[in-house]
This record gives sequence, structure tokens and C-alpha cells, in this order.
Amino acid sequence: MSEIKQVLVDQKVRLERKFERERIIERDVPDLKKYLNHPNILAILGVRRSGKSTLAEMLLRNEDFGYVNFDDDRLAGIKTEDLHKLEKTVYELFGDVNYFLFDEIHNVEGWELFVNRLREDGKKVIVTGSNSKMLSGELSTALTGRHTDFTLFPFSFSEYLRFKGVKIEEIGGVFTTPSEGLIKRELEKYIKVGGFPEVLKISEDLVFSIFSDIVYKDVVQRLKIKRVEMFKAFAVNVIKYYSNEISLSRLSKTLKLSNNTVEEWFNGLINAYVILTSERFTTKPREGMTSPKKVYVVDPGFISALALDNSTGRIMENLVAIHLVRNGVKLFYLKGDNYEIDFVTGDKAIQVTYASGRDEIPKREIEGLIKVKAREKVVITWDYEDEIGGVKFIPIWMFLLRQKG
Repeated sequence: MSEIKQVLVDQKVRLERKFERERIIERDVPDLKKYLNHPNILAILGVRRSGKSTLAEMLLRNEDFGYVNFDDDRLAGIKTEDLHKLEKTVYELFGDVNYFLFDEIHNVEGWELFVNRLREDGKKVIVTGSNSKMLSGELSTALTGRHTDFTLFPFSFSEYLRFKGVKIEEIGGVFTTPSEGLIKRELEKYIKVGGFPEVLKISEDLVFSIFSDIVYKDVVQRLKIKRVEMFKAFAVNVIKYYSNEISLSRLSKTLKLSNNTVEEWFNGLINAYVILTSERFTTKPREGMTSPKKVYVVDPGFISALALDNSTGRIMENLVAIHLVRNGVKLFYLKGDNYEIDFVTGDKAIQVTYASGRDEIPKREIEGLIKVKAREKVVITWDYEDEIGGVKFIPIWMFLLRQKG
């Protein structure tokens, strides 16, 4: 008990120091605290090191709450039966708190029953997790109708600008010329470094350690992968497919791995939020299941550091994909005879192209939009804005700052 008490004291002190020493950036998120009013359980999910813990702490900043970070090596191996002791220790240290914050509690088997009991006792609980499977299967059954989950990404472009302290001037809803130029310059930097808070605060080199941390803790350990170096090579290979279709069977042949292994590893990257996928839009369910998926990477910093690619058009498409998912859109792409639509979302069709003028836009991009039935047709460009024949041309910086998908 004394050892657990020391761990919790250290964690709480570290938490307080962070808010004293670091500049905390407000995130562009809805009012999440309202989901704790029932009482309920709020699960903040997302890729490791994206700021989930800081967001949760900001939500509880003015409340008395108990805090436990289960990613602490001193709590490794903690059992379900130890959770009651831990709860008693929280009350000893912090009093009869009404709020609990548990970081990465899914490391403890059976944690969902413990959290559900706290909820039944009238406590309000926030849990964070870096694996999408933490709210599936038995857990989902145990907490049916009693939890809300929210996925957090690394800094968006607007959050990045806020972190950098970039001041933007608008007059009548129009950006001033100096502001527009500044936004474009910062977008080029954002494409290179990405939005992981630690990378922006400390060093671009941290991208590699963050990637290794995610790979080891959230995929290798979880799936009990023995061929660690082979998996790392696989993960980098998948990232290089960003904004493109990927064939897992072809990948298994190239890497000389079984189809089952490749599928398990690929799903491991999805569950750890390293990659997202877009499905082919079709009215035939079987065709949708068997068609290749397109791959997108959770942060542009991974692309520049690991894919070693500077294809601006593909990176733009990746940015649009993440922006859409961030705003709750499920990704689909459409493939027809001699044309492809990058994103089909409800009544909207979106193409992405690296162009700064009307004459730079390939004809196939427009022809594809003409063929598809959609209420709104949009071409995301690098720096061209117009509307011609019912097609809107929107610069990507404007899309990222103003559009909700």
C-alpha cells in the first residue's frame, strides 16, 4: 500500500508541475465534460502522445479528482484485485473525490468492471487509451449505454497555429494578405513537422521515438509480436502507401509473410491509431469488402520522417482525410471508368490536387466530379479559389481552418 501511495503522490506532483511550467493549448473539441453529468464514463481515445491526458486534466482542472497513470512502470503487473486497494489509497490522499482520471487503465485486465462499479457509486470517470479495441467486446457489453468515447488526434493545423502563437487578421471574413502569406508558410512547416505536442515543444527528432513507442507499446506488446524488427519494417512500408490503395496480399508476398500475419499486423496499426483507412464506395456490399482500401497516416510528421516523401499532392490528400475524420466523417473513395473521386461523404464529392491556378488542375479531376452525382462538388487546391460550373475550388489552408468536412 505504501508503495502505491508513493506512486500516486509522485504522479500528482508531476501533473501539477506540468500545468505550472508548460503552456497548455486549448483543443478544438466539443464540450466533453457534459458527458460526465449522468454520471457517465468518458473515454478519450487516440494515438499515443497526442495529448489525451492533458485534455482530460484540463476538463477536471477545477475539480477535486483522483489521478492514476497506469503507464507508470511501477504499476506494471497490477492485478484486478489490486484496484480496490488503489481506490482506497486515492481516497486517503485526495479525500472523497467525485471524479477519477485513469490513464491507460486498459493495461489492467478486468478494469471495466472496476470502472463500472465506480460509476454505479455515483463517481464520474474519465479513462484514456491508445487502442481502439479498449471499448469493444466484453468491455462494450459491460458499459453499454454508460460510456461516451471521443477520439483525439495530434494538433490540427488551427491548433498548431495557436501553439505557435500565430496572429491572423480577418476583415469581414477575409484574411488580410500578410495573414494569408503567413498561414501558407506555416502550413509548409506543419506538413514537415506534424502536430505531436512534444515534437513542437522539444524537437523534430522526437517523431522517431514517438513512433517506436507506439509500435512497441501499442502493437508489439499487445499482439505479442516476436519478430519486432520485421514488424517495424512492415509498419514503415505501410506508411509509405499513404494516400494510396494498399493490397495486403501483395504486401504479404513482398515481405514473405502469411496473409494472416499481414492482416493482424495491419489491423494492429489501425487499432493503435497510426493509420486510418478509406473504403471503396459501392452499392454492392461484397465488392466493398473485397476492394483494396486506401491508407492515411495519423500525422504528417510520420510521413516526412518515415516515408521520406515530399509529394505535396499526396500529403494534401492525407491532411484532408485526417481533417474529415476529425470532424466525424467516415471515409469513402469512388472509382469509376477512367476516373476516381478522392472522398465521397454524404452529398459531397471532394478531389484534392496540388495546384495554384485553374490551368494547373488536371482535366481528369474535373471530369470525375462532373460524372458523379453529388449536391456539393469541391476541389481542394494548394492556392486557388473560385467556383465554376457548380464546382468549388478551395485552398487547402482555408479548408483546414474553416471547413467542417
